[in-house]
Amino acid sequence: LLTEGLARLEPAALATLGILVLLATPPITLVWIGVSFAREGDRRFTGIVAGLLGLIVAGLLAALLAGAGQGSESLHPPSRLMQLGVLVAAAASGALGVQVGLGGAAFLVPILSGFFGVPMKLAIGAGAVSVVVNSLAGASSYLRDRIPNVRLGLILELPTLLGAVAGGLIVVAVAPSVLRGVFAVVLLGLAIRVVTRPRGGKVVREGSDPLGVAGKYHDLASGEDVTYVPQRLGLGAGAGIVGGVLSGMLGLAGGVIKMPVMHSIMSMPVKAAAATSVLMGGFTVSASAYMYYVHGIIDLSIAIPAVLGIQIGSRTGARMSRYLSDAVLERGLAVVLTGLCVVLVLPLPKRTA
Repeated sequence: LLTEGLARLEPAALATLGILVLLATPPITLVWIGVSFAREGDRRFTGIVAGLLGLIVAGLLAALLAGAGQGSESLHPPSRLMQLGVLVAAAASGALGVQVGLGGAAFLVPILSGFFGVPMKLAIGAGAVSVVVNSLAGASSYLRDRIPNVRLGLILELPTLLGAVAGGLIVVAVAPSVLRGVFAVVLLGLAIRVVTRPRGGKVVREGSDPLGVAGKYHDLASGEDVTYVPQRLGLGAGAGIVGGVLSGMLGLAGGVIKMPVMHSIMSMPVKAAAATSVLMGGFTVSASAYMYYVHGIIDLSIAIPAVLGIQIGSRTGARMSRYLSDAVLERGLAVVLTGLCVVLVLPLPKRTA
């Protein structure tokens, strides 16, 4: 038991406690945001934050009511070389993920499963933990530059969290091969969407803004101030439910759906969409991550190097994104997603004992 291990100061128990504290950070941050809105007298967004906290609590209760499990997959203790490889792969995933708003897990999970032979559900568990780190580390850099649209993110997070709770229940029951196939389809669809996105649509600079979600930030790459008014909030909220289900099923931040929707459908600049997606990613995953834990889907031998790598990569990637153009980010995203889709659908070679 965790309590007995902590009493004996066992390293594994201490590491587990650290992971659980890490997963609790997004809800604590959400409380702080809610208090800030309350002090400003903003009842609308104080109520939205309260609703988000309620959904996170519902996810925790669902995990407890479902009962603990041992997990249907196991992993032989990885070598130091493999753990180093996971750390490097996680750093690269974090650097790319934070720049395009996908949280890093969209790249890390297929890399762990396709290149390192980590069972799919354990890869998803490691990806979920890394999402929280990626969100915290990447968002801190973005917030210094005032790029994320916090109010819009909170609105979109309501349906996303609802879907995440449902997805967390689904992942426990379905076969790993199903998860692998769903993940490949999601990556391919996202790559196609990025490539075929209509180029004629421009960012809406001004217009009706009844919910007060218009945004503004300074783009260091162009040296200009960028203003925009998000469009089609209803479609964005609907897509949030789909993103939440995929988040719960696949350990993603929901940015796989939210980021391209904010960019392509809601007419937001790529950087604003990515930064907002990264900021909210930790909130999304916190609704389902504890379900992974109680069902034995988080393996510390993989999750810990993944967390360290993501932390390094996300901070580096957030700094790099200031100087990269939107076009470069879009082309790089399409190429990487297509490659990882191929990795997932190719059969893994059988390992000999």
